[in-house]
Amino acid sequence: MLDEAAVERWLSEFVSRMVDAFGTRLVCVLHHGSWARGEGGPESDIDTIVVLDRIEAEDLDVYRGVVDAMPNAARWASGLLNSAAELQASPRAELVQYFYGRKVLHGSLDGIVECPTARDLLEDVRWKASANLLIARHYLLFPHELRDRAHRLHYPFKECFYALQAWMLARCGEFYARKDDLLAVLTEAEDRAVVEAAKDWRESGADREARPRHYFELLERWCRSMLSRVGECGAGSQRDGRA
Repeated sequence: MLDEAAVERWLSEFVSRMVDAFGTRLVCVLHHGSWARGEGGPESDIDTIVVLDRIEAEDLDVYRGVVDAMPNAARWASGLLNSAAELQASPRAELVQYFYGRKVLHGSLDGIVECPTARDLLEDVRWKASANLLIARHYLLFPHELRDRAHRLHYPFKECFYALQAWMLARCGEFYARKDDLLAVLTEAEDRAVVEAAKDWRESGADREARPRHYFELLERWCRSMLSRVGECGAGSQRDGRA
């Protein structure tokens, strides 16, 4: 059974194997996701971010070999692999999880890429709200069996949670890693509703069966509202002469 102690042991072995495999080419290893936030449970996987100095075709085989050698890799292993140059070329709006809500296990991103700015954070919110608005509206506007499709909304609601983390960080300067911590400071009813949906996803299966349209409509309303708020925030910043 996976618990915090087992996760720590698994991560320690993972880092050791990565160091053995890549040596000084290993720039950084981060632990992110539910276990890093203190929200992990028996069904959660172990999320890592590995950054190398460069990535060539054979590096993918080496990385895959390390993962395959890890205990229960098919069930527990999950994560991202990047090169330093890829991070530098990536929009900083996509790098929020590289700097917040994660634990550094090896190395550092210092000198590789800068922490996202408030503008980057708002852009991250904009992208997530825009993409998930299209998803919600597609299913609401065209013929679909919503009861079947509602179970696929887990990640869109997780993205609402991530977007609200970035929103609060941009607006208030505070990062709330855990859903309960974020819920404690949110005042908008629909902000709270989407975080609660993400938090209680496994337990709410019967409710999704009973009223699937509710989840699509909640996602649509929240994304529409958040895009409006981000737009107003950007307009206000321009009027004030801020970035």
